[in-house]
Formats: sequence, C-alpha cells, structure tokens
Amino acid sequence: MRSLAEQSYYEVLEAPLEGTPQQIERAYRIARATYLPSSGATYSLFSAEESAAILRRIEEAYAVLSDARLRREYDARLGRTEAATPPGVRPARVEAPKPLEPVRERRLEPPPRQPARELDVENGIAPENGVFDGDVLRRIRVSLGIELEEISTITKINDQHLRAIEANAYDVLPAPVYLRGFLKQIAKCLSLDPARVADSYTDRMRESAGRRG
Repeated sequence: MRSLAEQSYYEVLEAPLEGTPQQIERAYRIARATYLPSSGATYSLFSAEESAAILRRIEEAYAVLSDARLRREYDARLGRTEAATPPGVRPARVEAPKPLEPVRERRLEPPPRQPARELDVENGIAPENGVFDGDVLRRIRVSLGIELEEISTITKINDQHLRAIEANAYDVLPAPVYLRGFLKQIAKCLSLDPARVADSYTDRMRESAGRRG
C-alpha cells in the first residue's frame, strides 16, 4: 500500500476523478470526520501525531480540489488532460503550472456595509438557535453570491483558513486571538454583526473541545 505522501489528492479523499464539486465536498467531510480525534473508527489504529498528519493532508487535498483553477492545474500535473483527449485528436502540450502570484490586476472592494440585521430564519439563512458556525457562515456567503476568493482578497485571510472555518475544522484553526479577528473580518464582508459572529463561533468551538475532553 502506498504511503500517504504518495497518494493523489483524489485517493486521499477517496473521491472520483471526475467528481462534481458536491461529490468532492462530501468525500472531504467523510474523510475528515473519519480521522478526527473523536472518531472511534480510527482511535486504535493511529497515534495522535499520525491522525494530525492525515488531517493536514486531507485539508490540503480539499483546498486544491475544491478550487476550480487549482484543480485544473493539479489534473494537468497528473497527466489527466491527455487522458481526457478524444481519440484521433492530438493532445495539446501541457505546460507545468507557474507558481501562483498574488492578484494585483484589480482591487476588490468590500460589499456595501449594511446595518446589522435579524437574519431570515424561515428561509434557512440562520438556525433558530442563532449559532454562527461554519455551515451557517457558508450558507450566508453563498446566498449573497460571494466567493471565498473574494473574501480572501479583501481580508488577506489565507484560503485554507477560510475553508477550515467553514468546515468547523477547529483542530487546524489558528490561535483564538487570531481566529476572532478573522471571524470579524468575514462578518463585515457578509454584512453581519462582527462581535456576535466571533462570540458565537468561538463559543461553539469551546463547547466542541469540552465534549472531546
């Protein structure tokens, strides 16, 4: 059996090569849940260090495969472009992807700041208990038509941190003092109350840690 480092991102997530974004996300959630410290399925199979290494690899795989551009570049490195070329058609030469550079061509401005408001519970924007966890923040972002890349460019928060926040991946998030700052910036982009979002999310994180302890 090949080592974790030798496996492709698709193998790490156990996701199909032609998987849709929804299939990739579902595979990621299942893989991550399997290797969390609280998972009984792997408790006796891996040490804490091994589980942490696997989780980092899972987060790395999802960060690439959930981004359309990064996934195309990764597929090209795997040679999948040639494999997908129709018979009789000479495949185009695939150049090695260039290192990613920060976006400088255009500057994205934050969306117009709206007054903090009560969210529409009936339409599923927020749960009745008012808890702002990663799933709720993701639903609000999607409902507003805002991409993670836009928030990353505006706030300068790393894409992987943004994905980890939305996935409630508490184990890989930065220290609470930095996390609260990230949450407040995200809330501003979504026209939410920054203090309310930061308090709610970190309270949920502490509750999760208490249950694991």
